[in-house]
Amino acid sequence: MQTKQQVVNALNEITGGLSQTTKMPESSFSIPAIHCKVGSKLREVEDSVCSKCYAMKGNYNYSNVKKAQEKRYSKLYHPMWVKAMTMLIHIKVKERFRWFDSGDLDSVQHLRNIIEVCNGTPDIQHWLVTKEKRTVRKFLDEGGIIPDNLVIQMSGYMLDGDIVKGFDDCNQITHHLVHTDRDKARGHICPVEDGNGVTSCKQANCYACWDNGVNVVSSGLH
Repeated sequence: MQTKQQVVNALNEITGGLSQTTKMPESSFSIPAIHCKVGSKLREVEDSVCSKCYAMKGNYNYSNVKKAQEKRYSKLYHPMWVKAMTMLIHIKVKERFRWFDSGDLDSVQHLRNIIEVCNGTPDIQHWLVTKEKRTVRKFLDEGGIIPDNLVIQMSGYMLDGDIVKGFDDCNQITHHLVHTDRDKARGHICPVEDGNGVTSCKQANCYACWDNGVNVVSSGLH
């Protein structure tokens, strides 16, 4: 019989494993920001949120982090990915999970696979932040249903900009904005990115991004 660690190792091989960030309350999932479709275009746009992309600097530039992210990206369409990721989250996560502390949705099929994982882990609250409007819209227009335990947070494109339009028909979709000055913030201000010394969601006791009742979360540029 396999030990728990042997099972985790096998699941990691199929999925590329989970990522760990000090700000998140538990594990998350990241792939390379260089593969972002909308984000790669926005990186060339002055004053877009991606022109200052945090996932292209700092710890994300370490070779071991890049290697791990590339491995996850290469495994996205493994035929056992959904089952393995579901099992891995069951083992490693207790309450809350974040999709994409780096990177973004790769396709509608990728989103469908994530939805399957969320359906398979009903006791976990999932949060997915994305700029891939067309992908999410196509999923919904094709009859896709976002489960109650997943909040999809559409990320605004410009610093101090507006929310992404076109999702009033879905109460499982909320919005994320990035402000350059607190006076320009709208909605709930993220305490972790507010420059007040709070370093994690857990320390702040703030889980607004996992709450579909909080329509807009704004974080400071970081």
